[in-house]
Amino acid sequence: MDYHDLLEQHQNSYRDAIIELIHNNTRVLIDDILSFIKKPPLDSMDLVQNKFLELAKKNKTVLNANSLKEMLDIYRNELMKCCDKILDIRVKRLSQYVSKFDFHNQQCFSFYKKDFIDLNKEIKKILKEQLVLSYEKVILKKMDGVFQEELDDDIRKKLSLEISKYMKNTYQKQILENFDIKV
Repeated sequence: MDYHDLLEQHQNSYRDAIIELIHNNTRVLIDDILSFIKKPPLDSMDLVQNKFLELAKKNKTVLNANSLKEMLDIYRNELMKCCDKILDIRVKRLSQYVSKFDFHNQQCFSFYKKDFIDLNKEIKKILKEQLVLSYEKVILKKMDGVFQEELDDDIRKKLSLEISKYMKNTYQKQILENFDIKV
């Protein structure tokens, strides 16, 4: 084995190690994102469930706890669907940077903040779209099943409006801000 073959082998090993680090780092990022989406270990930590309970108490109405739990579980599962897509996009894009890198001119590879700007915007867009889609697909369609059936239509509309405001403004904004902090 001559010097050039050895150097080529070393560069390929270095490139493979960087790609493996990208994959592992992205997996950790996805786990961090999932920590904002998954059901918290204690019911008292569940912001969405607590908002439903708070509004029900404020409006003196009864919630169907099983329907609420089922709806929120489905909502969270819908949100988690975008994580595989985010993983694939991020690994693919960053691996392309590594593959294009010319190891003959430079010995050390590094990412710069500018390398992540477009990528993070794309990932955030995917997450935001999934938040909206999951909200419309699950919360809006199943919200009526959470409230007691004898509930007055005016109160039902009021509760739906307040929950919609919370989900669209506060909850989604919190998840996206937490995502910004992580990336």
